[in-house]
Amino acid sequence: MADLTSLAQYLLAITPAFLVCAVLLLATSRTVPLLRVLVHILFFVLARDAMTAHGYWQVAAGGLRFTAPPLVLLALGAMSLGLVVSTCWLESEARRQIHWLGMRPALSVLLGVAGACVIVALAMGLKALFALPSLPPVAPSLLPLLLGFALAANCYEELLFRGLLQQQLRAWLPAWRAALVSGLLFGLCHAFLATTVTQVGAPIVVFTVIEGVVAGLVYCRAGLLGASLAHGLAIFALAAGWV
Repeated sequence: MADLTSLAQYLLAITPAFLVCAVLLLATSRTVPLLRVLVHILFFVLARDAMTAHGYWQVAAGGLRFTAPPLVLLALGAMSLGLVVSTCWLESEARRQIHWLGMRPALSVLLGVAGACVIVALAMGLKALFALPSLPPVAPSLLPLLLGFALAANCYEELLFRGLLQQQLRAWLPAWRAALVSGLLFGLCHAFLATTVTQVGAPIVVFTVIEGVVAGLVYCRAGLLGASLAHGLAIFALAAGWV
């Protein structure tokens, strides 16, 4: 019961932002898809940062930990997948432009795993350079839950930043520059989390810029599947205490 109460309080807290964003989407024409994408991203940022105040995760200079009860994590993961479906339905025109896969699904998976390894390696290098502490590994019994949540939640994030935002930027920019811009905007969207919500500061911004740029480059070759794996597996490794 306490878990359901906590989840209800979180959903109630983000409801005003959800309603404002819903009205914005209703008021915004589908002929300006980039503006609509930014509204989706704004809601995501507000909902994600609210997780901190409700104790659903802890972000430190050297790592992160999902601290929500298992039932809440399962519910949040399911809601993330629901948001993927509803966002694709709302943005049907933009959805048709999304690069879902690379030339072969198996190659997309391999590139996604490789992208996660690059993100993790760069994160470990930064932690060593700045002597940042690591969190202890979590219990092995929690790993399946963390993996499922990391993949589900970050699939929604990748849909917004790579499948929609980066794909829209391709109308004006070459692929590599669109990946760079989407990655930099991804990092910028973590600035409030870094400087105000948690006060961890630069490590969050630097890591998320690296993560966003790598995921953007993976998207160019491996589509949304590869980008989601790169992002989700990297977050899983960080949350598991392996980085």
